Amino acid sequence: MMRTRQRIWVLGILVIIAGWSGVGNCDSAAVPREGSQMPPMLLNAPASQKACDYLGIATQKPFRLADVNSAMVMVEILGVYCPQCHKQRPHINRLYHRIQKDAAMSQKIKFVGIAVGASPLEVAYLVKESQVPYPIIADGNFDVHKCLGEPRTPFNIVTTREGKVLWTHLGIIEDMNAFYATLKSLAGQ
Repeated sequence: MMRTRQRIWVLGILVIIAGWSGVGNCDSAAVPREGSQMPPMLLNAPASQKACDYLGIATQKPFRLADVNSAMVMVEILGVYCPQCHKQRPHINRLYHRIQKDAAMSQKIKFVGIAVGASPLEVAYLVKESQVPYPIIADGNFDVHKCLGEPRTPFNIVTTREGKVLWTHLGIIEDMNAFYATLKSLAGQ
């Protein structure tokens, strides 16, 4: 009888821990919109020290957008097998490099990708093959994707590090020059 109670108690504790430890757990289920607040979610640490340094976060620890060392974060929700995401990839990469060349802008905005449903191996392949210059985080269990209301991909969000959503876009960003101008305006430049 005592063993059964112990097993039930241990099982109960494990269920509680599993509920707390899932990276990306949150109560929100609405797709972020301009003016809304990002749900409080944890993201897996990037795979490399270079990516952690870029974001200004601790290595190998889950982090929040509020931990990123910039005023704004451009969050790209993507699928590793999404044809539209692959079509947009070179344009987003060029935008990233353009921002990195602008000293003021590179301090005000950081990029991070969330690869929904992807394993770390799939993310590593995407980063290598598509020469993605900024961190892409694997969301293999769709935890973050669910927190964000399960948007289709590509879905882009510009948010303050405090979580205020400044801009969103579903689908391919057709005019990167206009988007760059939007980012400069949001950054107060």
